[in-house]
Amino acid sequence: MENILITGATGNVGQAILQHFKPNAHQKLYLASRKASADQLYFDFEDIEGTKATLAKTDTLFLLRPPQISDVKKYFEPLINNAKEAEVKHIIFLSVQGAEDISFIPHAKIEKLIVASGISYTFIRPSYFMQNLSTTLLNDIKEQNRILLPAGNAKFLWVDVMDIGKAIASVLKDVIAHQNKAYTITGNELRNFEEVAHMLSETLGRKINYVSPNLLRFFFAKKKEGMKTPFILVMIMLHYLPRFQKAPRISGDLTELSGDAPIQLKQFMKREKEIWQ
Repeated sequence: MENILITGATGNVGQAILQHFKPNAHQKLYLASRKASADQLYFDFEDIEGTKATLAKTDTLFLLRPPQISDVKKYFEPLINNAKEAEVKHIIFLSVQGAEDISFIPHAKIEKLIVASGISYTFIRPSYFMQNLSTTLLNDIKEQNRILLPAGNAKFLWVDVMDIGKAIASVLKDVIAHQNKAYTITGNELRNFEEVAHMLSETLGRKINYVSPNLLRFFFAKKKEGMKTPFILVMIMLHYLPRFQKAPRISGDLTELSGDAPIQLKQFMKREKEIWQ
């Protein structure tokens, strides 16, 4: 029996995995939780010692990095060391597109730790989430009819989290076939936020403006809203740095893994339309 543990099971990616993955007769699926139950195992990124017993019961670990945890050495280095000691057989890690070329970001550091551990792995490197429009950027769109980001005219490669869930589910069905491989999961639409705001306007039947402020104005606008400084800095890194980088590469890995074409932005907007009303 292969015991599979899903971290972040209540989040967007975790829910997408659960929607697309059905364990076979030789697999047992557990959800990581601070409360243990029949289908949940205790797991807390900030309680390294407390998770040892859970790792000892785990064969395949789906691992993601919670946004609030950026100290790789403090949290992920001991976690991965414990996974090795517990003889976890495979780690599927949710990374980001381009992590192999951007050594300073946390995801790249975690990838290196996993490789160095000797544990069999699969890296899933998705591009920019469509769901950012319905989560992080939701209030601006819904309440102020705008997208406020310091992204300039940078183009982003948009992917639906549901497609990421499909890709991970495909790996979970047979991790041996995906040992020590990395997959870049993207859509096929390179669009800047001006274009996306126009598409939202058409979908919602009202004007959505795109505003690209300088960094100070953006910082203080978000600070005034009550956003914490570390998260504002993450948003700046995610949206400002692409202005000075090459456009991301469209990948066919999603179709290779799942057999499906990626979901389009228009499809996503129509599906989620009510959330912005």
